[in-house]
Amino acid sequence: MLLKLALWPDVQEYLERRTDVVVPFGGTEQHGPSGPLGTDLIVAEELANELGQERHAMVAPAIPFGVSQVHGAFPGTISLKPATVLALVTEAIDSLAQQGFRRFLLVNGHHGSKAILQAACTQVHAEVPESRCLSVQWWELPEVRSVIMEMFGAREGHHATPAELSVVRRFYPRSVVDVPPMERFDPVPQPVTWTADDFRQRYPDGRVGSDPGLSSEAAGERIFAAASRGLIEVHRRLVEDP
Repeated sequence: MLLKLALWPDVQEYLERRTDVVVPFGGTEQHGPSGPLGTDLIVAEELANELGQERHAMVAPAIPFGVSQVHGAFPGTISLKPATVLALVTEAIDSLAQQGFRRFLLVNGHHGSKAILQAACTQVHAEVPESRCLSVQWWELPEVRSVIMEMFGAREGHHATPAELSVVRRFYPRSVVDVPPMERFDPVPQPVTWTADDFRQRYPDGRVGSDPGLSSEAAGERIFAAASRGLIEVHRRLVEDP
């Protein structure tokens, strides 16, 4: 059930049966020479919607902005301060908790906000009685990681990756620009991220050690299916484990 399309009596009836809600979290930031700025948002929202259908779970509207300061030298990026994101997420969850929700699954599509979302869950546990809050990074799910490494190996990289762009292609095939795979590939073992200007100097086209030309709709189908299976199991444990 999508919260944005529900009537308040629908939510009231839902809360009489269960207390779980899925919250997709994305970002609006550059994704290299071929990926749309909404890449992280698209992936998180589509995965959450699929999870909601499979588990008959309530899905809150996606949060579209994250901690994206290092991408600020690329036009179109919209970034919030870490404290703002922490307040936004915890206050949204607190509002839901006041109505009776107690199981919160954050489906995160934005790497830069990972630590903040984990801190948000810690704060929720401290402030909301009998709550369970879990932030899941879809790309870290074991089956997803295995599929990505099998298909792309070191060319997956760290940002504007072929995996995330492949998932975007599954839903918005025209939004990803076709670029050829790189003839010469230089991996980036550990990305360096300081200021926005420094980031753009180090990674002038926005990619960070990735080969986005490897992305494909077929790969997106496989990655999305693996991520969906993983999230179903995570949600089941969150809701059903004693």
